[in-house]
Amino acid sequence: MVRLLLLLFMACQVAVFAQSETVPVEHSDSQTQQPVIAPGKTEFIYPDFSQCYEKNSKSIVYFGKTRAVAIDEHRAIAYSKERPTVAFVKYDYLSHLYLFETPKKLTPIKLKPTSELKPGEWLGSMTENSLIVVNVSKKSNTIYGLFEHSGRGEVNSIIGGLCCEMMGLGIGDKYFIGSEGLQKFLSSKEASYEALGARLEENNESILVSYVDVNNKHTKLKEGDKILALNGKKVKTLLDVQSALNASLKSQKLSGQIQRDKGWIEENILAIAPKIIKKVPVKKIGYAETKGFKLDNNLKLSSVPRGSFAEQSGLKMGDRLIQIDDTKIDKIADADFYLEKSHEKENNLLFERDNFQFFITLKR
Repeated sequence: MVRLLLLLFMACQVAVFAQSETVPVEHSDSQTQQPVIAPGKTEFIYPDFSQCYEKNSKSIVYFGKTRAVAIDEHRAIAYSKERPTVAFVKYDYLSHLYLFETPKKLTPIKLKPTSELKPGEWLGSMTENSLIVVNVSKKSNTIYGLFEHSGRGEVNSIIGGLCCEMMGLGIGDKYFIGSEGLQKFLSSKEASYEALGARLEENNESILVSYVDVNNKHTKLKEGDKILALNGKKVKTLLDVQSALNASLKSQKLSGQIQRDKGWIEENILAIAPKIIKKVPVKKIGYAETKGFKLDNNLKLSSVPRGSFAEQSGLKMGDRLIQIDDTKIDKIADADFYLEKSHEKENNLLFERDNFQFFITLKR
């Protein structure tokens, strides 16, 4: 009977626990997580990441203003959408990951695969001065994709479990890049090139296009392409690619010999937007101006070209056109329109100079 009552009590506790709400708790300095009590709910104590916090905070280092996480004794990895103010040894423009190197000995953290990570699993989002307890809400299906958690972690926070290993790198808000993606970046056999709009990897004595930037409309490459030569020279390593790219940026041309599907192509593979040449509209010269009547907006002669009909007619700068034949002229376009459409053999133009009006005759 006692055992039966005990089993019933435990079942009730499980049911109440399943209905309880969980709220991510921010942990700062080095204080231990405290229980959280939701109004009207059963008390729930979050997993205690305080020991991991104390241990992992030593792996946080700074390169200039960029927070990074040490992954071995002399290298650290960071996420940043802004270019760091100090030197770095590697950069992937698609994932915004940077790799730093220092002669100073660092305290590295061990990366743990995310293959067994399940939605709802508790993790800690840790920096050198804060700890937020979160749980995984969405698992990525791609090695370079993002994971999502329930909290709002900081950029370059360590995302890890109770074993104090790192499962990912926080990139702010509620997302983190999984450890496999970090390992992929750290590998020397793959790199991305903004000038090509693609990510490349070393593959059997050639270079394979492993990913194409869908946001780059000018990339010439396709996923699965094999680059065998650049500017006529065979390429087998990413160092070969970088050397050819450095030599081609000034000329804006990088000729690539590519194996695509079952065929071969050769073209300039730099992802460069075509130059837009703005056509300067040719100013149309009106009929009046061809005769030397260069008028300003007040219909006054702004100049009298030497040898022109206007000069031969005795006109001077400042003379103002009033009318042509019986038509009053209010703007330059009126004069051009009238003279171009007129079929008369001659036209009488009325000018004004110092309150004195006079006609000149324009013969066709």
